[in-house]
Amino acid sequence: MAGMPGTSSAALKIGWVLGWAVPEVWFGPLARTAFPMATHTFVPAAPDALARLEAAGPFDWVAGYSLGSLLLLVDSARAERLGRVVLLAPIFAFLREHDRGGRMARAQVRLLARWLRRDPMAALADFYGRAGLVVPSSEAPDEKVEDLNWGLERLENAVAPPALPAGWCAWCGADDPLIDVARLRALAPEISIVPGATHHPAALLRAFAGMIPTTNLR
Repeated sequence: MAGMPGTSSAALKIGWVLGWAVPEVWFGPLARTAFPMATHTFVPAAPDALARLEAAGPFDWVAGYSLGSLLLLVDSARAERLGRVVLLAPIFAFLREHDRGGRMARAQVRLLARWLRRDPMAALADFYGRAGLVVPSSEAPDEKVEDLNWGLERLENAVAPPALPAGWCAWCGADDPLIDVARLRALAPEISIVPGATHHPAALLRAFAGMIPTTNLR
């Protein structure tokens, strides 16, 4: 890997797998504010997400946000070859029926999928509202509808082992509307809970940045 935190003064290199329908144009400035001197690679939560990171890596850190965290967890061995792994708003399974910390019901995800086919912008606005993400319509994701549908299928069906792999770091907001934080901590007590934070990534990014030695940010 490109170098573990604390071992070099070279610019930090971070690869990101974004959340469902989370646009790079919206997430990118938040990440660059938290890590202003780092080199960032952003990929959407799509079928080729890990392949795109493999082509751009290796990284000091590979980070998954929301659905991105689930994609890394279900393919953990492959993720670890890219760099040290960090998860923001981690998801072992999105549906509450799986009892792994997710709050949304299967019926809600299927309704969102039907809505996405009929009126994509309204479906996205509803999801952003539920998640507490203020994403302007001018910054809507440029992912293809089929990739968004694939992401919803993963949110409905993908289930990761209910434990944080050794050496991984993770932060979740105490007030995340999509995650049952008490259940998440019961599954993985090593996940750090950020007081007052929600599903919005800003506070989670600051927590992540706070653990990186400043020598790696220059």
